[in-house]
Amino acid sequence: MNREFLPEAVLGITVGLLLAVLAVYRTAKAPKAGALARGGMITVLLYAVIASQVLVTDGLTIIGLVLLLVMVCVPVGGMLLPERGAPALTGSAATATRVVVSIGLAAAMLIAAAQTLSMLSLVDPRTLVVVLAAVSGLLVALDGLRASGRIGSLAVWLLIVPILLSLALGFLLGTIGQAVSPIIRTGGVPVATVVCLIVAFVVLGAADGGLAASHRLGGWSPVRVLGAVFLVVILIVVGLLMFFGGAIIAPSVQFFVIPANLNAIPGPAGLILAVLTLLFAALVASALAGLLPVAGESAATPAEPAVAAPARAEVRLVAAGAGAAVLVALVNPGMDWVVIAASLAAAALAVATSERGVRIGLASAVVLVVVLTLTGTMSWGWWPALAVVAVAAVSRVASGRSAPDPIAQPAAGSVAS
Repeated sequence: MNREFLPEAVLGITVGLLLAVLAVYRTAKAPKAGALARGGMITVLLYAVIASQVLVTDGLTIIGLVLLLVMVCVPVGGMLLPERGAPALTGSAATATRVVVSIGLAAAMLIAAAQTLSMLSLVDPRTLVVVLAAVSGLLVALDGLRASGRIGSLAVWLLIVPILLSLALGFLLGTIGQAVSPIIRTGGVPVATVVCLIVAFVVLGAADGGLAASHRLGGWSPVRVLGAVFLVVILIVVGLLMFFGGAIIAPSVQFFVIPANLNAIPGPAGLILAVLTLLFAALVASALAGLLPVAGESAATPAEPAVAAPARAEVRLVAAGAGAAVLVALVNPGMDWVVIAASLAAAALAVATSERGVRIGLASAVVLVVVLTLTGTMSWGWWPALAVVAVAAVSRVASGRSAPDPIAQPAAGSVAS
């Protein structure tokens, strides 16, 4: 790749951002159920992005693909846990926890976007972080969940581009046999990593406001959305497995073959960057949408959802959340650190039944983040997994056996209705 490719790369990224704006403002009508369901796919694919970046470190094989599909189901299962108390809690501590989780997920997506797009385009990653957060944050601040749903819907349609590219590389330069029986040997993903991912995704799914809002407002079936996500993930990963000889390992010399030769054919490279930019804009917008209060919006029907523009206070909250996510992404402590920290905060809310439990759980989460960071164990393994479980247990015990706070009752009733 050379500097002559930079103008085409910048043009591709710009087109991707313009597509995000076009998706939101192409019509003034409320998004239909199908668009909201495709937006729901993006809220689930967010976790596939996180898990895949972890799995490729040790080598993602056909077994890793199975693990990835399991990981995608976990946050949806966390969202649907029947006995969790998170949706009924609307106090200050619960709201602060959801804000922290949304900021953490947005920062993780900004880090992933900067790493991916800068590797493919030579554009400075810091510039990508600021621009992507500014565009996605502005759209969500102005149009709320309608923006995240419509950007996600268009991004899902355009996923056909990476799917076709992946399958073309696989069938032209590899074989299906290599995907099933790798010619590249890996050590496999440690059990501790898998357990930590599952534990973190359970609590994140239970506290992810963007995922819950997309499900309640869109009325989409979790089984159907997961089925569509499975199809996308399988087609992309199987194609890459055939191309890479049965194991996707990053960073590695083989992995950088595609970025190094992306500009070999003018035109398609810019198209790929445009699609990826739109996809990451949708992922960031999905995370930032979790900052919007949606407790009273669940009574809307899928055919005509309540997606009114955010109030002025909500606009300021989204702007502040996007700014915080940018700061975290620019400091870049690592995606694993960011997601684990967010999961520790989410654990304080996932099973709590009172504001007191959430507050004490958050305090314990802060302490454990400091301890894990100072001891160098803030990465996917046994200690963070145990820390998440400990925070959840503390918040549950601290909640006591009393009924949920009175302020939570109206929200619970609206959800039931």
